[in-house]
Amino acid sequence: MNRPSVDQSSFGVCTSIFGHRHALSPAKLRRLSDTGIGWIEIAALQSQHLEVFDADHVNELAGAAATLGLKVWSIHAPFCGLAMDDADTRQDGLRKLRRTIVVASQFAARCVVVHPGRDVPTVDLRRELAWLNEGLARAQDDLPTGMVLAVETMGPKSLAGPADDMLAALNGLDANRVGICLDSGHVHVGGDPAEYARAIAGRIVSVHLHDNHGDRDAHSLPGNGTIDWPACLKAIREAGYRGPWMGEAGLEAPGADPLASVREFVRRMADFCRAAGVV
Repeated sequence: MNRPSVDQSSFGVCTSIFGHRHALSPAKLRRLSDTGIGWIEIAALQSQHLEVFDADHVNELAGAAATLGLKVWSIHAPFCGLAMDDADTRQDGLRKLRRTIVVASQFAARCVVVHPGRDVPTVDLRRELAWLNEGLARAQDDLPTGMVLAVETMGPKSLAGPADDMLAALNGLDANRVGICLDSGHVHVGGDPAEYARAIAGRIVSVHLHDNHGDRDAHSLPGNGTIDWPACLKAIREAGYRGPWMGEAGLEAPGADPLASVREFVRRMADFCRAAGVV
């Protein structure tokens, strides 16, 4: 039986392929462009890579991306402490998220990926989910038409880790403006990404695809771990996601050639998409 062809432009990668703590430059964007990748995510999780309040650097990169014709799917926001115990920290997190929305507009990005906003153990789950919900509700009002917030799935012990908790954090928010970035590697630490996708059907607005053996967040290339990729991709498509397959893989081997990792990601994902019958 003939399998469907896969459009290479349906794949993308995060600029963290160069290292979250290594500065992003126009030259690195050019290298990504040379691979023919369809989409990119600009990583601003670590300020060494991109500081969203550094207007000169942001302008330089946005100009380079436009000149190269690189399509920017998403901007990954810095850590925004929307669910931390301290009110000033939560307010600062909202400030960072709002700034990232401005930066995303400069890149004509479709979505802003944001972590749930707590890097310490949960004390009061209901309170912390409410803080997260409140911060997202305030940030969504800043979104330009067509842009969405994508709350990233984390590990099972993190805030909003379980699917039910993630949906609770999004309760009452506009589904056209706030959704979920399904991170396959994070979910696979103790869970099944396909099952998770089915549980959050209708709310997936972006993805981070990488693999591991279920024991730790390894950011391995798909196929280097134990995720059932055809089942995972099929479940994500059946859950309503129609965006590009964004990779956050290839970081597990220090010194590896980033561009070789990008090309290998595309090759493997194309095979998995064919096996799953998705495009």
